Amino acid sequence: MVRQPTYDEETEVLSFFEAAEKGLAKKVLGDRALAVHDAEEGRVVSLVPPGLWDHDEDLWALAAGGGLPLGVLDEDGFGLDLQGAIVWARETRAQVVRCSEQATRMFLYGKNVLGDSVEGFDRKLKLGDACVVANVRGEGIGIGEVVGRFKGQSEAVAPLHDLGAYLRDQSR
Repeated sequence: MVRQPTYDEETEVLSFFEAAEKGLAKKVLGDRALAVHDAEEGRVVSLVPPGLWDHDEDLWALAAGGGLPLGVLDEDGFGLDLQGAIVWARETRAQVVRCSEQATRMFLYGKNVLGDSVEGFDRKLKLGDACVVANVRGEGIGIGEVVGRFKGQSEAVAPLHDLGAYLRDQSR
């Protein structure tokens, strides 16, 4: 069942975006609203059309899910998922690492991004931080972890979740 978020749930999600960059929550939401779907993996938070909650509750309560998933709320708070990372990369450079086309292909194959392949990054990122990985056009391709410096031949970002995982899983 899809439902409106509680005040605490909405605050948790919006605070997640605002902690990265002031005004990011407004950029990500635009004119859309948040929805919550209680699922096995947690409370899935999605973007939905703004008028959804204007319809009869019996109608939207029938939906098993819907909207554009941003992430999951659990006991540790809100965590961005892959589709949320794609939206994130469109709206900000905060916590984003932009890499070359060659590095993009390698990342989508599950390989680490080398420092020399990084074309731009948020200077606030440090070792162990999660980041959104984007191609040269700024399109989000996954979520990674900073594992080294953003220069030289050493590994800079390791993949955590990426768009290539589905294709890799299908070939097994």
